[in-house]
Amino acid sequence: MLLKDKIALVAGSTNNIGLGIARAFAREGAKVIIHSRHADDAKKIAAELNGDSFAADVSRPEQVAALFDHIKSKHRRLDILVNSLAAQSSRDGVLELTLEEWNQTLAVNLTGFFLTIQQAARIMKEHGGGAIINISAASGERASAGRAAYSVSKGGIFALTKQAAVDLAPYKIRVNCIVSGIVGTPIGRKDMGNRKLEYDFIPLRRIGQPDDVAEAAVFLVSDKASYITNAILAVDGGRMNSMGSASGG
Repeated sequence: MLLKDKIALVAGSTNNIGLGIARAFAREGAKVIIHSRHADDAKKIAAELNGDSFAADVSRPEQVAALFDHIKSKHRRLDILVNSLAAQSSRDGVLELTLEEWNQTLAVNLTGFFLTIQQAARIMKEHGGGAIINISAASGERASAGRAAYSVSKGGIFALTKQAAVDLAPYKIRVNCIVSGIVGTPIGRKDMGNRKLEYDFIPLRRIGQPDDVAEAAVFLVSDKASYITNAILAVDGGRMNSMGSASGG
């Protein structure tokens, strides 16, 4: 069991990729803290995994602080943080996007990541280190037409990962990023249905599953990856680095 007795917070873990990661961590022996904005959803998954739960809106600093106060009080330490948060913005480009939606999307998809990383690192550095993973998408590297706020937020996650990896390395805190492709979640299937031609640009010719991302996450937070930090790992069937459509996931 690669994560036996580790304390892991998976932010955004009641569905899709975050849920897959939480389940994989629990299978590997971790005590998983399930997070969502919705308390009932978080409690349901926590009961399934014999874990803990906490509800918080990560775009609000006071709620993030309450989440980590809970972790310090109940668990005393934190070994792993995964940021699997994602606010889906509208299909608006730079000319059409409202300031309100721009702010809402970045508040969750970027500021929320910063706040959880900062709070987690303050706990981790007092206990000898830890591992952090940020989940991003190919849109951060190659823009998706008409998704200005979403693409910018995903690109910001790449930069935040690199900066945090450098700043936190002295405390033995590793920070990496997984770039997820189209995954067979309800959101992923809808996306695929709207863009059937995208299938032609996945070299492995299949949609990913949450477990594909989850197994990569298990490796990156385990001791087997103890010399890996500041890495951007694409788990997308080869799509991000292949020639093809400029509309990213």
